[in-house]
Amino acid sequence: MIIPDSNQQIKSFKISIPLIKTVVIVAFSIIMAATISLVYFGKTTAYLYTVIAEKDKKIAQLTSLKEEQDKKIATLDKNAQLVNEKIKSLDELEEKVRRMVGLSTSTPSRGNVSRDIRGESNISYDNETTAELISEIDQKTQNLQDLISKVAARLDYLNSIPSVYPVYGTTTSSFGTRKSPFRYGSEFHPGIDISVPVGTPVKAAGKGVVTYAGWLSGYGNVVIIDHGYGIQSVYGHNSQILVKVGQSVKRGDIIAKSGNTGRSTGPHVHFEIRVNGNPVDPMKYLAKGN
Repeated sequence: MIIPDSNQQIKSFKISIPLIKTVVIVAFSIIMAATISLVYFGKTTAYLYTVIAEKDKKIAQLTSLKEEQDKKIATLDKNAQLVNEKIKSLDELEEKVRRMVGLSTSTPSRGNVSRDIRGESNISYDNETTAELISEIDQKTQNLQDLISKVAARLDYLNSIPSVYPVYGTTTSSFGTRKSPFRYGSEFHPGIDISVPVGTPVKAAGKGVVTYAGWLSGYGNVVIIDHGYGIQSVYGHNSQILVKVGQSVKRGDIIAKSGNTGRSTGPHVHFEIRVNGNPVDPMKYLAKGN
């Protein structure tokens, strides 16, 4: 029954009990369905958010792992490049040694150290292994550098010693005591005499620096070369001198022309070697080069 204001009639409706029950049941069903839907949707949404959060976390972990791996790869590549550069320098040093001693070039042997570290799949490039490899290579490099210094010193000595004849001819007088060609009796001869025609080119017996070039009593026109290591060579009785004091010469360079000047009985070259100022038998040195 609906009772409006006093100016309107009272309205009444009749609702059957079954209709009320039906409406209540339908309404309850709708409410329950909505509630269940809301609960399900809430749980589903929460689950999805959880799944998404886990995925995001996993993606973040994978991204971090990838960045870490990228850094490791970059470090390994840098280490490999560093080792390769060290090996390349080592190869160059070994090649230099071979050239110095006149050996043909070949593939250098590295023992346990590879020529191309990138080609060795069984070698790890981690910092510890790289440090060990670099230490080994540095040691080999130092050994080669020491060897180069020794070889260079030895080659300089071999190039410096007067070990070749200044001229090729007949040896008319040897080192030591001999019969004097000018008077009766004997005398000490501090070198060897090599008979050659006047004007024969006289060559330096070894690398050195000219310390005297001019007239010297008894020797005539003479050239004296300092070869270092306390060794000097003397070339006497020349007809012409072709070098100056202070001039550097190499073995085989022409320094004079032979002659018959000074205390001489005929055209020849007087060749003398002095060690620490004392004359020694030139044959001890000439035998090394001939």
